[in-house]
Amino acid sequence: MTATHAWPAAVAAGRRRDYSTVLAPDVLADGYGVLVEVLSPGPVGGPPRMRTLGGGRFTVAYVTHALTTADLGEEGAERPLRDEQSRPLLMMYGLVRAGTTSTPPRQSDLDGARRVALAAYRHFLAGEEAFRALTSRAVPVDWPGASAAQPPAPGRRFGRAGVVAGALLVLVALVGWFFLRSGGEPNPCAPATAVVVASPAPATCPPTTGPPRR
Repeated sequence: MTATHAWPAAVAAGRRRDYSTVLAPDVLADGYGVLVEVLSPGPVGGPPRMRTLGGGRFTVAYVTHALTTADLGEEGAERPLRDEQSRPLLMMYGLVRAGTTSTPPRQSDLDGARRVALAAYRHFLAGEEAFRALTSRAVPVDWPGASAAQPPAPGRRFGRAGVVAGALLVLVALVGWFFLRSGGEPNPCAPATAVVVASPAPATCPPTTGPPRR
């Protein structure tokens, strides 16, 4: 079991109002509009959809629910809720947690988030035009977090020591190249150490000082 905390969240449409944030975590007080974009409708009754928020600082897992009269506590036969144009009303509800993970929370935790989201939705329907998103508080959940980061593959580490060693190798290569360049071509004015049988026109060298002729 992995104990952590998460915030219930919900986005839904009303009879007259389009999709709006109904319930939002207090840590996203300035990002209610982001929830409307991220919590887009999916298959009703499908598995939880995973999304990230805040540049990867948060993960949200949510499901799409078709609202009915039973969700409002109305008695009698259960009927789907519809807007003024007879379209079915949907609510996307789920949980938001800090960090990044691809593992969804337990179904029991999602059921708890649905109860909180439906309570907020009833307030939403009671006054859609003036409604402002309600703030949710963190609740304890069993939701595994992200796995530990994997170390780099062998042979691909290149820390500070590798950078320094590489720089020294480059420096040694440049120094060697410089000396080869400076000593690669013979100096025609240097003292000869071998007899040259045939050679091109001798290079013009400065006169040498020798003993006077007698």
